Amino acid sequence: MGDTDLAARLRTLRLAAGMTLEALAERSGVSVRGISDIERGKSLHPQPRTVEALVHGLRLDEGGRRWLRAPLLGAAADVGRTDFRPPRLADFTGRAPELARLVAGLDPSAHRPLFVVSGPPGIGKTALVTEAFGRVDARRVFVDLAGHGRPSSTALEVLQRVLRQCDPGDPPGTLAAARARWSELCTGERVLVHLDNVSDESQVRPVLVEGRATVVATSRRSLAGLDSERIVLDVLGHEDGRRLLERAIPAGQRDTAAVEELIALCDGFPLALRVAANRVASRPATSVADLVSRLRSADRRLALLVAGDVSVAATIAVSYDDLDPAVAAVFRATAALDGVTFGPDLVAAATDGGEVDTEDHLDQLVDLGLVEPRGADRYRVHDIIRLFALGRLRDDPAAESAARDRLTGWLLDRLLAAGSAFVVPGRAPVSRPDDDQDTARDWIIGEVDHWWPAFQRAAAGGRHDVVLTLASVLQWFANLWPDWGRWYELDLLAERSAEAIGDDGARSRIAGHLAWAAHVERADHDLAGRHAEDALTAAERSGAVDLVAWGHYHVAWSLLEAGDGDGAEAHALAAVAGFEAEDDPVFLHQARGMLGLVLRAQGRHVESVASLHATVDGIVEGLDPVDERVRYAQALARAELAASLLESGAVDEALAVLDDGLRAVPDDTGTSLGLLLQRRASVLIALGRRAEALHDVERALGAIPAQGRPARLEALHRELRALRVELGGPPD
Repeated sequence: MGDTDLAARLRTLRLAAGMTLEALAERSGVSVRGISDIERGKSLHPQPRTVEALVHGLRLDEGGRRWLRAPLLGAAADVGRTDFRPPRLADFTGRAPELARLVAGLDPSAHRPLFVVSGPPGIGKTALVTEAFGRVDARRVFVDLAGHGRPSSTALEVLQRVLRQCDPGDPPGTLAAARARWSELCTGERVLVHLDNVSDESQVRPVLVEGRATVVATSRRSLAGLDSERIVLDVLGHEDGRRLLERAIPAGQRDTAAVEELIALCDGFPLALRVAANRVASRPATSVADLVSRLRSADRRLALLVAGDVSVAATIAVSYDDLDPAVAAVFRATAALDGVTFGPDLVAAATDGGEVDTEDHLDQLVDLGLVEPRGADRYRVHDIIRLFALGRLRDDPAAESAARDRLTGWLLDRLLAAGSAFVVPGRAPVSRPDDDQDTARDWIIGEVDHWWPAFQRAAAGGRHDVVLTLASVLQWFANLWPDWGRWYELDLLAERSAEAIGDDGARSRIAGHLAWAAHVERADHDLAGRHAEDALTAAERSGAVDLVAWGHYHVAWSLLEAGDGDGAEAHALAAVAGFEAEDDPVFLHQARGMLGLVLRAQGRHVESVASLHATVDGIVEGLDPVDERVRYAQALARAELAASLLESGAVDEALAVLDDGLRAVPDDTGTSLGLLLQRRASVLIALGRRAEALHDVERALGAIPAQGRPARLEALHRELRALRVELGGPPD
């Protein structure tokens, strides 16, 4: 072997260690220029002390030392039998479960002839296998098949390259003969074969023979056609990422907060973390905080994740450049999506493609490690890979704009259709969609991370009619999902649209929505009162009787919360009269319910019971009991009626009302169930049935969402916890 082999070997070892020229220079004491001259073949006879310094800087084991020195020793070194493999990383970090499983599988007693280790580019597949092989006493063979971006090795070439490392003679020239020779060798010495960068299954199958060999194939592809043990690598966990950075970066150049942020910015990708670490460690005057301040810009992050000739973007590009045009278009389109996970329908909307074809293309991207399956036809793209896709999408600004416009339009149309499933028949701006309420609810909640940014873009883009229509439709659903926490923010955007078009009817309607959200989400009743006054004022200017009635309703609610019973009664009566004049039974029930609450607050229990009885009877007799909004309204009305009955002394009747309500509410409607159970617990306490009351309190706490509770539900949750303690239950 000639001196130029030293150049290739030094570069291979340096890159395998994830080191830049600067990093190796720092560790070895050899200048950057000196290392570069060796790697470029300009320095043909480096001094032995230089080579020793490089060995030390690379932290090579004995096999690595022999391999690097072999070109300088001539034929006597018998380099044809040397294990041509990358060195073990001196600071290998994490992957404990995967490493333990692989090492156990390499034991001869495990009888596992093949492992496939797969994962995205830069995830650390080769490093894991190299570490595992280093922990096992056996002959080791490493073959880099260069399966991405360069011509793939044929099956015969793979076997020949394996045989050159195990057999002193020249390898056979036919596949059959080479396979026979390999089978013969595998009956003797134990051999571990690492096939790196495998591009397809045909490269692996010829190496699988009976005997004492175990093959480990590493690939960005899943190699699903192989019958094997499988290890799929994901990003490093937070603690492993922190340990990696702390081992690679001197203590004086890092602080805890900056390290934590760097892990997040690198998305846990081992290659990104190593590049970032080497970039800092090779520049003693800089710190992790310095690099983090620059990496915060998503537009610049990939460009900065470069250390010497090691680039995160270049690693991903090897896979991207292999994609067919249609698959590449789908990959780029994933960068236009806002949510963490997505289905093929969203990507198809962005590309204007068919959903079936899009799903096929996504599966190809999964096979390449560029997209991750999340189950139930959902996918995600790691942040680092998404930044790469975004860069490629932005290479064509017109295409990017068109993709985002298509996606936004599709999402808003779909949102309108889903929201309309909850509007009382005849009031929706579109025909009742094919989706039932369960499907529509699942879509609205499940795709909120996609449609909410689309709604914001519509508002920013001046699509006022769309914004106002959607805000009105979604208000029908808001009571069923009060724990979202963004209804007030959504209605503020709609308020701007109402002001922009100068329509008093729209102003009044949206001000009413804001009053509701201020009560329910923020428990800010003063703020709600201001919005309620705005709603009534704008409604009176518009002259719309129904809007005036709604304005009175919202003012009554706010005055009730403020303790002004007389004022609240006047506005509640005005709301009832307005909806009676409009002959609108749906909203009349709601107004009567508000009047019942006001009367109860004034201590007029008989009148309160009468008003709330009328509300319950009207909902039960006049509305569809299958409708989720109707079930919620029934539960709320019965809970309030029971409270008035309890205060009037009609305890048994209150219990009967609540029992009826619980029979009408499915167990999965958490808010309604929680409210009814809380009220029934209070009634049971009045009846002296404390054990049953505690049981209801426990059920109610289980029915209310554990996280993301709006202010109204948070108050109910606190009341229930206090009641549980009062009844002898645990404090938490």
